[in-house]
Amino acid sequence: MARVYFNTVLGALGGLLGWVLFSIFGDARASEQAFAWRLLLDGAFIGGGIGYLVVSVEAVLDRSWLRFARLSTYGVVLGALGGAVGLFVAERVNFWLVNLVKDSGPGLRFLAQVFARALGFVFLGLAVGFSEGVAARSLGRMSYGTIGGGLGGFLGGASFGAVYLLTVRPEPSGTIATGLSNPTTALAGAVGLVILGACIGALSALVKDVFQPASLRVLRGWQEGREYPLDKVDTLVGRDEHADIALFRDMRVEKRHVIIQRDGGRYLLLNNGAPPEHTLVNDAPVAQLCELHDGDRIRLGNIVLRFQLRAAAGRGRASGGRQPPVARRLESVRP
Repeated sequence: MARVYFNTVLGALGGLLGWVLFSIFGDARASEQAFAWRLLLDGAFIGGGIGYLVVSVEAVLDRSWLRFARLSTYGVVLGALGGAVGLFVAERVNFWLVNLVKDSGPGLRFLAQVFARALGFVFLGLAVGFSEGVAARSLGRMSYGTIGGGLGGFLGGASFGAVYLLTVRPEPSGTIATGLSNPTTALAGAVGLVILGACIGALSALVKDVFQPASLRVLRGWQEGREYPLDKVDTLVGRDEHADIALFRDMRVEKRHVIIQRDGGRYLLLNNGAPPEHTLVNDAPVAQLCELHDGDRIRLGNIVLRFQLRAAAGRGRASGGRQPPVARRLESVRP
């Protein structure tokens, strides 16, 4: 759950960053003719701020500026696109729904406006989740992140709408942009966007944690306790900045040490030219390749990891914690 925590915190900070950018560069005095463009631009500031930090969580945890620059670029660009579309849709849907229920009671009008914000910010959440998968070059992370980001966008958008409507008195236009640009409602806007960013960050990570098929957990060494998802067909593990699982600070770990390959329901560890004595599975050197089983201990240099299958978690609890079988060497298979 550590990833959910960090995603939530950085998502909240991203929402605050989006509000700061909006406050500095947003133009509440734009003409009515330029209103649509203002919505797109303001939404881009909000989405870009959230995407900037949520997508770069892995790089922040790795403390790698090079990875941060690469990941945050995806987050800013795709988050800004999603935010622009999201804010524009939110205002259009809000205008349509408010006119539809204008003769109804205040309770129904309130719910309609909250739903409009929620629906609009789904697009922002989808974009942030999608950009995480693009940055990781992983179809699995793209699908899980998109679903989680969309759910977070809906929940966060509804929360944003509720905070905004309960805290401020809407302007005649009823727009988000006008309200947030008014100094008397700035605090409500900041709180709403912090909640929005936190929801997108938390749910995108939570859905990935629930549905990831397998993972590596660090038992000893760099980033001890951290869990890395195995959501790609080929996952590169090593000291390289561009590795899918980057293990820094141990010079015995090669830059491109091993590849974890998914073959149907099986996972194979392929030695990528590293010394066998620095590539161990359950204390057995791996010169070429071996099959991994739930609970296997992998030692790369001085770093010890545990291979974990999501599907085996329930079976392990039901069996009273029996130890998994030792990984079998597949000597006949060539990498």
